[in-house]
Amino acid sequence: MIRYRNLDGEERRISVFDYCGQKKMGDSEARMLRRRLQALPQYIRRYYELRLTTIEQNQGNKKASMWLKNTFGRFVLPRIDDVNGKYLPPGALPGPLFDLRDDFNRIPWAGKRELKKLSYRLADRLTTELISEVNHQVERHGDYEFAIISGFGRAGWLITHLNMTAPGWQAYCKEELSAEDALRGAARIESPSWWLRRLRRLHDQWREHLMVAAGYVSKKAKPYCSEPCLKEWSAQKKANREYINAHELEDKETGERISLADKVNGSVANKNIRRAELMARMRGFEDLAKAEGLVGEFYTLTAPSKFHSMQRSGKRNNKYNGSSPRETQRYLCNVWAKVRAKWKREGIRTFGFRVTEPHHDGTPHWHALLFFQPEDVDFARAIFRKYALKVDGNEKGAEENRFMHVPIDEQFGSATGYIAKYISKNIDAHGMDGETDDESGELLTEMSARVSAWASRWNIRQFQQIGGAPVTVYRELGRLRDRDLWLFPEIVPAQIAAGQYDWAGYVTAQGGPLVPRDLLRVRLNYEITENGNDYGDDVSHITGVYSPFEPASSVIYTRTTSYQIVRKVEENADRGVAVGVDLALSGGPAAPRSSVNNCTREPRKSKKTAVSSTVKADHAVSKAAVTDEKIWEGVGFEKMTRKQRRAFNQHLASQCEKPRSVVESAIDIKPDRARYITDFAESCGMSLTGMEAQALAAGEVITLGGKRWYAQADGAIRDAGRSDEEIKSGLMSRVYQLAHTNRHQFGQE
Repeated sequence: MIRYRNLDGEERRISVFDYCGQKKMGDSEARMLRRRLQALPQYIRRYYELRLTTIEQNQGNKKASMWLKNTFGRFVLPRIDDVNGKYLPPGALPGPLFDLRDDFNRIPWAGKRELKKLSYRLADRLTTELISEVNHQVERHGDYEFAIISGFGRAGWLITHLNMTAPGWQAYCKEELSAEDALRGAARIESPSWWLRRLRRLHDQWREHLMVAAGYVSKKAKPYCSEPCLKEWSAQKKANREYINAHELEDKETGERISLADKVNGSVANKNIRRAELMARMRGFEDLAKAEGLVGEFYTLTAPSKFHSMQRSGKRNNKYNGSSPRETQRYLCNVWAKVRAKWKREGIRTFGFRVTEPHHDGTPHWHALLFFQPEDVDFARAIFRKYALKVDGNEKGAEENRFMHVPIDEQFGSATGYIAKYISKNIDAHGMDGETDDESGELLTEMSARVSAWASRWNIRQFQQIGGAPVTVYRELGRLRDRDLWLFPEIVPAQIAAGQYDWAGYVTAQGGPLVPRDLLRVRLNYEITENGNDYGDDVSHITGVYSPFEPASSVIYTRTTSYQIVRKVEENADRGVAVGVDLALSGGPAAPRSSVNNCTREPRKSKKTAVSSTVKADHAVSKAAVTDEKIWEGVGFEKMTRKQRRAFNQHLASQCEKPRSVVESAIDIKPDRARYITDFAESCGMSLTGMEAQALAAGEVITLGGKRWYAQADGAIRDAGRSDEEIKSGLMSRVYQLAHTNRHQFGQE
């Protein structure tokens, strides 16, 4: 209460709510729910805020409070809390990570910059703890292998408090982790880029999971995936296409270049090729089944109702347990694994295809087209039904919806025709113009993009072959169709079939649709590169095919050229792209490593200066620097590439007031800076060449005498310390040296 005296000297009291012109809500629970609603991310609370405001304006505060308690607080908020509980760190964090708790709690709100900062902070903390533990164990025992494993265990233990697991953590808990594997895991833990990828995936799935739980993904809102998910997927596809169009493949030996876009468009990344290949493989299986007298069955497997956030009608499902689509997919995979294991124990063999697609609320379900021996059909069906209904099999509608089977009848269409719709629907809806989706009621041509975005967001494999020969060997043999080579006799039939796009002939040449993997007649040949990536892993690359009957003499190399991706060399830059000053200069006291110079700015000038006025007359300036505004007339901003947008922004910035002359400072300061660096080096007894002094002046880090050095703004040279790569390689060298010493001592004993 606020106390005051009026003009007559009488004491008065007024509440804060009356003073602010607001009505006090007597219900503390409603006030708490309002605070909880305001604390939610904007993309979650926007509908519920609008709903609350509408009820409050039309029906009053009492009805609004009832809606908060009976709807939002009873059904919506528990869902959101359950979802957050699956991602938030459980309990208190250890000391080294304690101040990162708020950052993890705010991941659903975070942007790209916040995630990048968190990845660096997390990598730094864990690296410090890991190295500290390694040094402690080395000083204590002198065993480098044990020290590396112990350091990994310390970092992995900290990671478990973040509701995550370190790579190789299961092997560590089982005491099966080697020192080399621990070192590889430590390299990942110390890498900010590895953490950034992991945090981005966590952020994307956490946010999408919240939108699923809050009801933003359904037939009454947006089917299959949320609107932000679709926009981000579309933007990423556009960025990928721009990158592909801006780069080429260069032969590492000859320097010859070919189009990267042509290679991508000629692979299974092309939707038309992927769809045609899937249909050809399915039709090949059907032809093999007819030749062998097998029977086809079309199965549909659906998860229990507790995995669905929405009912079929679009209403809220109150049985929902907070599972994400990825968790539902894991449940379906477990059911299928049990079915396959039981079939194998009973001697039932099968082959075919499986398609995963979402319900309107994003919950996945399976469609499978399988072929059996006629005498095994009923038994196989009963086994599948048993495991499909093992969880909550007595709930209402389970018998009708959880497992459905349709025997393939040639009178109503071929086996491939049963699954062709699902293959096309989940790729690009080719040939389905005017058809509507059973789940959402929308046009299939409009829903295919949402399905692809859904699969990308949750990392769900949409198509999977069951049984048969591997498709990668089929593709590698197809690369030989235009080459005149001598082939091993066991490879020839499979190569001829693959060259003619004959999937049935290829599978037959490999041993039939039910051939075990260890009896395949043609297999992939790999080339293994030790320490082939930044984490010290052994990386395997496909080089060709071979026959296991003569592994050494039957190898056929299908990949004989090594390429690298390089940027296109353009003779004439596209109009409106190369805007700005075209000078091979570094700017300011220290040249920035990014497009932004963070050095102290010079005093602001009073007069506006054109771009050309910042360059001295004896330096060449590109014509694009003074491009007239007419060049941008009629150019749609949405149709511009990223490169063109950056150029357009530079063009706009050139018309504004310049805080300083960037190019002028680069021309005037850089020679003096190099001379200062040379003088400082001579005073310290160091000898620098002209190139080394110029590199330090440009902000580079150079290596002299086994140490890394950098130059400050005043020309002083300082020790840059060891790089992350040197630290990792040093640890690995110590482990290898210790292992070699131990083996040598063991041999002497």
